[in-house]
Amino acid sequence: MGSQPIDIVKVEEPVSQGVISQQGSAYRQRLSGMGNSLTAGLQRKGVRIPEFAIGLLIVCVCVIGAFMWQNSDATGTKVLVTSRALKRGHEIQASDLSTITLTSSDDIALLPSSAAADIIGMRAATDVVAGSPLTPSQLITVEPLTSTEGLAGITVTNSQAPANLAAGDNVQVIAVDSQSDGSNLTTPIVTRVQVWDISEPDELSGDRSVTLRVAIASVNEIVGHDELHLVKVVG
Repeated sequence: MGSQPIDIVKVEEPVSQGVISQQGSAYRQRLSGMGNSLTAGLQRKGVRIPEFAIGLLIVCVCVIGAFMWQNSDATGTKVLVTSRALKRGHEIQASDLSTITLTSSDDIALLPSSAAADIIGMRAATDVVAGSPLTPSQLITVEPLTSTEGLAGITVTNSQAPANLAAGDNVQVIAVDSQSDGSNLTTPIVTRVQVWDISEPDELSGDRSVTLRVAIASVNEIVGHDELHLVKVVG
């Protein structure tokens, strides 16, 4: 009896597509569950999703705006301001000055911070409120003394000088002397001198100490009079 050939058939099992499908489905379910959990958590706290999104957008806009403002401020122009109130005639000192940064693009005539050294020693032309930006028109220049000039000090009462007299003003000096017959002799002695400095009125008497810038040759004319009156000269 002859032998019969035997056919051997190799059966390859295909990779189960169901396994991949089940894993992808499970991943999608987990993502969906996380989203639902976040939404459900916000809803439980009374947060409505559209309002929450709008609020988040507003916060982002504010943060961006603050960042842009900070950068804008850093690139602004630094100008000089007064660190305290200044009286008219006050001599500017370094301690009187501070700086602020302006971001305005307006063409305004303010003194830049780089001008601080140039204005020290100048006088305030008007009363200046503390914190005010300074302009060139608020300051006047007092020229230094020459070799032919000196400083003379006198004391005046309320009636002997204008109430608004300030350093930098020009005045005429008038002498008043009592005569033997009881009359007063009035004599203009110095036609035009500059007030170098003036004190605040005394609390009791109201008297003020005035320092005058005068020519050395005319100093003797001021000495020895009963009274000296100051008349403010304009122009």
